Amino acid sequence: MRVELGAGLPAWVLRASIGVVGGAVAAVLAANGVEWPALALYGALVVVAAAIPASAAVALIIGYPAAAMVVATDEPSWPGVFALVVLLHLLHVLSAYAALVPVGSRVHPDALRAPAKRFAAVQLPVLALGVVLLLLPGGRTDAAVEVVGLVCAVGLVVGTVLLMRRKG
Repeated sequence: MRVELGAGLPAWVLRASIGVVGGAVAAVLAANGVEWPALALYGALVVVAAAIPASAAVALIIGYPAAAMVVATDEPSWPGVFALVVLLHLLHVLSAYAALVPVGSRVHPDALRAPAKRFAAVQLPVLALGVVLLLLPGGRTDAAVEVVGLVCAVGLVVGTVLLMRRKG
């Protein structure tokens, strides 16, 4: 079966999307009290990451907002944190695809359908877990709960190692 994809969009649209999503991240940072010099530095990093998506600037535009939020605020703004989780993951995905696709090529929107489904498949459980964490009471945790959490974390690591060994 042959599928005709058509002309598609210019590949620079992926790079422009990095700039747009980076601007949305900057807006979230500004709304949470990050001052303009830090926002200007972030904007410069976004421009570099959009121009050269296979550079270390991408790691900086993903890590910088978390540090900026910690420094700028005393209490976490949960809507801001949730927005950053989604936006920074989107920056990661866009940068990865922009780094792979040559600037002069074209990208058909149907080619991005599978990555969009994976993006949603990751974001839905992460945000659900975040909501569950918001519902947990604050304060000190009992020692028994901490031990159970530690055992579960070790179990996840061991399970991951075993699954990776089987494939490799």
